[in-house]
Amino acid sequence: MMMGEAARRKAAIEALKTRNVLWLASLSPVEHLIANAAQRAYDGIVIGLGMTEGCYHLAFFLREYMRLQHSIELDVIVGWVNDGQWDGATSHAWLEYEGKKIDISLHRTSHPDAQPPGDLVVLDHVIRKGAVTYQYWVVLPERARLALEQMEEDSPELSALIRKKADEHKRMVEFSKSPNGAAEYLSQAPSEGSYTALLRRM
Repeated sequence: MMMGEAARRKAAIEALKTRNVLWLASLSPVEHLIANAAQRAYDGIVIGLGMTEGCYHLAFFLREYMRLQHSIELDVIVGWVNDGQWDGATSHAWLEYEGKKIDISLHRTSHPDAQPPGDLVVLDHVIRKGAVTYQYWVVLPERARLALEQMEEDSPELSALIRKKADEHKRMVEFSKSPNGAAEYLSQAPSEGSYTALLRRM
């Protein structure tokens, strides 16, 4: 039984490798640059620095990196995600290039039992499967809004946290819509999270 499971796992890994090779071969030159940068950021920053809960930081950094290093414009999207375990939603940021999603922050979480790791997504392609596949929304769905409101009513402690997160979400949306928002966001980061510091990890 164990050998059969190991064989299936090995076959799944090989199939994923083959799929990734075929996907890379299908990319345009610009998409290749984006995919390579996303993988380097994941390896050097998310894994190398052990970064978790860094969706805003990673999105704004990669946007600046691609703009400054390659003159490629990526859109920072500040929206909402849900892991399928509750009716609410969590503020989250990802990148898009010509409508294709890039999200390297959800695959590694600080508390996998409470926040299961999601897929590692580059240009709509799942590089690595997570424990769950998250739903993404730019606008908070009505069902999620009502769930968050109910949580606020039920718990004063949660209410304060939800309001704090809502204020943070609004600030991140403002940064994402400003032409210099990514640079401004990064300029306010601690020295170890500055653009220059993260650039050394690429």
